[in-house]
Amino acid sequence: MKKDFTLEGHKIGVQGAGEIASGATTTIDQLRLSKPEITVVTFPEHAGGTRNADFGPFYGQGYDNITAACQRTLEKLVAESVKTKGKSLSLTTIVGYWQHGFRYLAPFLSLIHAASGERLTMADLNADSIKQFLQYLRNEPFGYGAQKRFFDGTKALLRACHRFGLWPEADMKTVWPANPFPNSNKRAKGQKALSKNEKRFLVKALRKDMERIVAQSEPLGRYDLAVCVLSIALSTGMNLTPILELTTDCVQPHPLKSNLRLLVSFKRRGNATHVVALRKSEEVSEMASIHLYAADAIDLIVTRNATTRAQFDDPNRLLVYKGARSKYVDKPCRLTSSVLNYSINAFVDQHQLQTDDGKPLTLNVSRLRQTLLNRIWEMSGQDPLMTARTGRHAVETGNAHYWEAPPEAETNMRFLGEARVEELLSTPTIIASDRTPVASCQNVRRGHRAPKDGEPCQDYLGCFRCKSFVVTGDDLYRLFSFYWAALRNYDTFGGKRWAKYLKQVVRLIDEEIAPHFDAVFVNKQRERAKHQPHPFWRDLSMARMAI
Repeated sequence: MKKDFTLEGHKIGVQGAGEIASGATTTIDQLRLSKPEITVVTFPEHAGGTRNADFGPFYGQGYDNITAACQRTLEKLVAESVKTKGKSLSLTTIVGYWQHGFRYLAPFLSLIHAASGERLTMADLNADSIKQFLQYLRNEPFGYGAQKRFFDGTKALLRACHRFGLWPEADMKTVWPANPFPNSNKRAKGQKALSKNEKRFLVKALRKDMERIVAQSEPLGRYDLAVCVLSIALSTGMNLTPILELTTDCVQPHPLKSNLRLLVSFKRRGNATHVVALRKSEEVSEMASIHLYAADAIDLIVTRNATTRAQFDDPNRLLVYKGARSKYVDKPCRLTSSVLNYSINAFVDQHQLQTDDGKPLTLNVSRLRQTLLNRIWEMSGQDPLMTARTGRHAVETGNAHYWEAPPEAETNMRFLGEARVEELLSTPTIIASDRTPVASCQNVRRGHRAPKDGEPCQDYLGCFRCKSFVVTGDDLYRLFSFYWAALRNYDTFGGKRWAKYLKQVVRLIDEEIAPHFDAVFVNKQRERAKHQPHPFWRDLSMARMAI
C-alpha cells in the first residue's frame, strides 16, 4: 500500500481521562481519552470461546485516543448485553467487533501514524480515511468475504463509538461508502450438504457412540456432548448458536400428541422463538439404535449432567460439562463453539470419516443443517414453503443459501435425442401433432418418456433426456426461444432451482445440439428468437408447471 497519503482533520492533544455519558454530544476538544489502568475487556460466559480483549499492546502506537474510545465502547456494549440478557447485542456479536473489527483497524492506523508522524484521534476518522482503510483491506491478501467481514466489524464498532458520543463529529450518512462489497452473497460459498454415503457413515458413527453413551451412567464430557449436539443438529437442522444456548427446559410436552414433544429455541438474528416438533422414543435404548431422537438426547444430558450444572454460574444452561484440562480440571465449563469444533474433529478422526473421494470429512453444524434442508427440499418435490418452514427462514434465504441441485444432476443430464439436419416436415416420421413447444418428438403419446396412457407428453424439460426427442432445422426457432427465456428468467425462476433444471439444458443446446446445424443458420435463428421469441416461451410459466 502506498504511504504517501495524508489525513485531513485537526490534530488535538490528548491528556488525562474522562467519563463519557451514553448519548453525549461531547466534542473532540472535550473528549480526553488516554490509556486506562485496566486495558483488558472481559467477556462473560457465552457461546464463543473468547473471554477477553486485551487492548494493552495497541497503546503507545500513536493512536491511543482511538484505542481508548474502542475499548470504552466494548465495555459499554458488554454492560448493555449483560443488563438486557443479550437482547441489545449478543456477546458473540460484540466479540466479533474485537476480533474482526479493531484488530484489523489497528494495523491500518499504524500505517497512517507512520506516514503522517502525528498522533491520531477519532477526529482523523472521516470519509477519506475510511476509503483508505477500505483500500488497505483490498491490498491485503484477504479473500473477498474476509475483507467484507473485517470492514463490517470495524464499521459496527465505530458506529457504536458514535452512539456513545465517542465519535460525535462523524456524519453517519456520508462517512461510510455505499455498498463497498457488491454481490457478496453471490460470491460467498456456503456449506455443502453431505452426500448420501457421507451421511450414511456419519449416522452409523453417531449410533455407535450413542450406544456407548446410553450404556454408561457418568456425566457427559465435552466429547460426548459434541456427539449429542451432532445428533440434535442432524435431526432438527438448527443453527449452531441456538443449540449452544439451549436451556434445560427447552423440551416441552406437545399439547395435542403424546408421541411428540416441542423443542423451543431462540434465534437472535431473527429475534424470534422457534418451536420444532420432535418424535419421542418409547425406550432409551431405541434412541441409540434406531432414530437418534433429539428430544431423548436432550433428556439424557439434563439427567446425567445435573450435578455439574448445579455448580455452574447458570444452572439452566444445558450444555455444561466438567473440564479436563489442567486449568479447568473438575470445574464446570460451558460448551463453546471452539470446544465443539475441536471435539467434532476428534469424532471424525475416531471414526475415520471420509468424503466420497477419500479425504478427511469436514464436519460442522452448518453442514448438517444444509444436509437436512436439502433432503426436505428433495423429498417435498422442491416445495419452497415447506422447506423454508422447516429451516425457519424466508423462502428467499433458502433459495440463495440452502437449496441446491443434487450432485448427480449434471451426470444425469445428457442429450439422448436426435438432431436431424434434413427437413422432415414432408415425411411421415414426424407429423404436425408431434411438434412440441421445444422441438419435435417421434411419438408424443407412446415415446420414451410419454405417459403411454393415450395422453400427450407434457414433460417439456424431460425432452433433452428422452430418446424420442428430435431436433430439426425448423425447430431451432422454438428451441432458442426456450433458451433465451431460460437465460432471461434466472432471478424470477430462482438461482438454485435454475441451476438444477435449466443450467444443463442451456449447456446441451450450446454444446450438443447447435453444432449439428449450419453455424450461419443457427446464429440467424438464435437472434430471431432473442428479439422475437415464440409466444409459448415469452416467460417460463409453462416450465414451472412442468416442474
